[in-house]
Amino acid sequence: MPITLITGPANAGKAREVMSAVRRHLAHGVQPLLIVPTQAGAEHYRCELVRAGVVLGARVERFEGLIGEAVRRAGTGEPALGRIARERVLAKAAGAPGGGVQSTPGLLRALAVMVAELEVQRVTPARLGAALRAWEAADGGDATAGVEELWRCFGEYRRILAQIGRTDHERRAAQALDALRRKPALWGATPVIMYGFDDFGALQLDVIETLGTVVGAPVTVSLTYEPGRAAFAGRAGTFQTIAPLASEHRRLQARAEYYAPAARTALHHLERSLFEPGAAQVDSGGAVRLLEGGGERAELELVAGEIAQLLEQGMAAGDVAVLARPASTSMELLEEVFGDARIPFSLQRRRVFADTAIGRALIGLLRCVAAPGNEASEAGEAGAENTAAGEPSSRAPGELGDLLAWLRAPGLLDVPALADSLELRARRSGALSAGRARLLWEERNWRLETLDHLQVSQQRGAAALIERSSRELYWLFCAPRRSRAELLAASELDEAAALAAGRRALAQLRELAQIAPELAPASAAELAGVLGGVELLSGERPLAGAVAVLEALSLLNAEGGRHVRALFVCGLQEGVFPQSARAQPLLSEQERRRLAEVSGLLLREREDLLASERYLLYAAVSRPQERLVLSWHSADDDGQTTPRSLFVDDVCDLFEPELLATRAWRRLGAVDDLALARSNDSSALEALAADSGASAQAEGADEPLRDTHLLGELAARPWSASSLERWIGCPVAWFVERLLRPDALESDPEPLARGALAHAALKDTLEGLRRETGSARLTRGNLARARELLASALAGNEAGHPLSVAPERRAAVRRRLQADLDRYLTLAAESESPLAPRELELGFGFEEGDERGEASQLPAFELGGGVRLRGRIDRVDADEAGNAVVYDYKGKGPPGAARWIKDGKLQVALYMRATEELLGLRAAGGFYQPLTGSDLRPRGVLDADSGLELDCVSTDVREHAELRELLDQAVAVAREVAAQAAGGRLQARPDTCAFKGGCQYPTICRCER
Repeated sequence: MPITLITGPANAGKAREVMSAVRRHLAHGVQPLLIVPTQAGAEHYRCELVRAGVVLGARVERFEGLIGEAVRRAGTGEPALGRIARERVLAKAAGAPGGGVQSTPGLLRALAVMVAELEVQRVTPARLGAALRAWEAADGGDATAGVEELWRCFGEYRRILAQIGRTDHERRAAQALDALRRKPALWGATPVIMYGFDDFGALQLDVIETLGTVVGAPVTVSLTYEPGRAAFAGRAGTFQTIAPLASEHRRLQARAEYYAPAARTALHHLERSLFEPGAAQVDSGGAVRLLEGGGERAELELVAGEIAQLLEQGMAAGDVAVLARPASTSMELLEEVFGDARIPFSLQRRRVFADTAIGRALIGLLRCVAAPGNEASEAGEAGAENTAAGEPSSRAPGELGDLLAWLRAPGLLDVPALADSLELRARRSGALSAGRARLLWEERNWRLETLDHLQVSQQRGAAALIERSSRELYWLFCAPRRSRAELLAASELDEAAALAAGRRALAQLRELAQIAPELAPASAAELAGVLGGVELLSGERPLAGAVAVLEALSLLNAEGGRHVRALFVCGLQEGVFPQSARAQPLLSEQERRRLAEVSGLLLREREDLLASERYLLYAAVSRPQERLVLSWHSADDDGQTTPRSLFVDDVCDLFEPELLATRAWRRLGAVDDLALARSNDSSALEALAADSGASAQAEGADEPLRDTHLLGELAARPWSASSLERWIGCPVAWFVERLLRPDALESDPEPLARGALAHAALKDTLEGLRRETGSARLTRGNLARARELLASALAGNEAGHPLSVAPERRAAVRRRLQADLDRYLTLAAESESPLAPRELELGFGFEEGDERGEASQLPAFELGGGVRLRGRIDRVDADEAGNAVVYDYKGKGPPGAARWIKDGKLQVALYMRATEELLGLRAAGGFYQPLTGSDLRPRGVLDADSGLELDCVSTDVREHAELRELLDQAVAVAREVAAQAAGGRLQARPDTCAFKGGCQYPTICRCER
């Protein structure tokens, strides 16, 4: 029976011819096989056959189903390994003695592709070895190491398969086709119709030739191809392979009526003229649109806006499709933008198992199991810690995040906040390993027996470990659905897909463990690594009522002939579409040519990538019936220029220049719906300037708080000096830090921990001097003793103020701190101050139950207007005449008094007033005392009329009236801050929010400057 070849350009009616062939076979009482490339296409044509009244008879399968049918009829039933098991065999073959190849995931993927090619072309290790020897003989032993390594790996791979009694899918398919060639009657006369394929690979061409020319079955092949067209150059080789085999060739002509009347001129011209030299230019008539975004988000917002407009005009969502490549378009960002725009869409893409909740949880759980030989025999031994490194004796390869990924699996904990509490404690204590995190968990909660069960299974062998892991995966899926009997929601389908993919992978590994235990993962951590490479199909297939978002442009012809009224092609960036050519990881083109020259071993050469990409663009732009939209972005997230694809220019060459000049454009970071024509038109530039000005005026126009209960709490709250200063820096940051008070996940930064320890050590040092000598004044005579007391105080307080969560850093930080404090004590002793420390860490305004600790004996300081101040003064020095000087310990570089009000530094000034009101002393000065840096001189203000002579910067000495005015200004600013808070007037101040400017909480504040 003949091979029938149907060719023609896109939209030439090839699907109609194919369906006619199906009906023709059925009319003759023959049941044909219709083969399409995707599952979506198979379902589409099953529905088409039902609508045509064909309920029984024809079968619609993917190519894998055709191979399965060939294997069944040929009787070649040798079991084939799945992808995961095959990679384990390849890894073993690559790392066999004499090879020394590191089995990286990339190498294994490349090796799998190369081995599949060799199997399809019936190249045996002996044949490859003979070709290698011929090469060496011809070039004097100059064969490349890559070819030798491939030969060694391929031979070892075949040996292992023979040893375990398995094969791979490509070899089994080749054996089935060879059996059909020897005995054509095994197939019978079942017709085969292949439709929807962009191109045919070596195995598909083998099937066409075997069934059509050797077996004699009726074979109909559809191929989008037109001779002499540049767009089809990448398919010329396939056409020239099939055409000589075909006894009938039906050439279909282009059909302009495929396109809507209003868009027919432009879109049909595009289909007929793309990549053709000397093509005329026509008016796009709005059928072709261009969108340019300043960044990726801006591009997708433009796309979403165009789609929303089409939907508002009455176009059904199912008539719109979006094509994008992940290399240039983030699918997560697309989901976010389309969701915000309320566009119904379906997106199906490949994801890794670890990206799902149950996949992440199982992998994390396995990584928390101690490696074989590292298990603790007793619970007490598991709790023993190495004091030098702080690690448990039972070590797992996992980290804190792995244990949390498991504990946070939906439904695993009845109280999910327990996992949050563990993370808080672990990060603040520096317990970043899974072993230490488990100890922290079991200190307050129950024993994590699941880890023990997996450890026992690991000791029993790979099969037991895999079986236990499969049960844990099923339990993780069932955990949030316990005691429920309901259908899965759309949001739960990914988890179901993850369950299926994980169980398939584990089933392959379980089989491998039974037939070849040495190839199965030997530890839980190794099993976790294998599962990390498992992939699954995520999301929903294209739905009738949703915009279809397709990842790969090659899926276009596989959509089962779906009609698309509007098509958006996104991410048209240079190097992405068209893709940049990459070197072959195994057997370069030059090596393939040399092998063919010296040995006659003809391997398939790499296809012309540019020609293939041209065809994909042609297939895309010829599909829409009414509207084609091409989009790109001009910069990446880092602001680096990303040039648009030259394919855009190829399209623009077919239309009048206005198409490119009037493209819609959105600048980088825009958050409004403005779409400006990027041209030299002055009105467009004026509109951009006006929009920028409006955005600038809108910044800072924050809405005040309105909740009466909250406003009452803000009006009645006592203030601390540091809280007032934080409000001055940024009220929104104050609201987050002082009112919401989120617990920090990380431990205190080392500077904060160092400061807390310094305060405690200096307090104990000076109090120790006062107990021993009756005075806390530092002098040259007691400096040596003060240093001894300081060393003791540091050692005694470090447990309460750990300097670092990294044990290896603590000693160095401790020595640095002690050296800095020794320098300060020396400076203070040599200054011979007339004042003696009277109060140390003096607290006022703290009541019972305050978060700052025990209640203080002194009340809050009333600033007037109902504003109360509380705080803790580091040190108050005084003399017998009642003069007092306030000291506040700081890091290096404290500000002088001239900048206090301008910089919002109120602490020392307010403490000076509090000292007068609460202690009855006369505030003669106040200083910020640095404890580190090259200059340890205090900075602040000293009353020139007090008669005190202190070692300070000369410009810090002020007249009495000037000093009092400074204190009054500080009080006035504090009262104004309290009034703003009582009114709920939160205003974002990104210029002063974070250190050296910038917003410290952009995800909360969202203030753009």
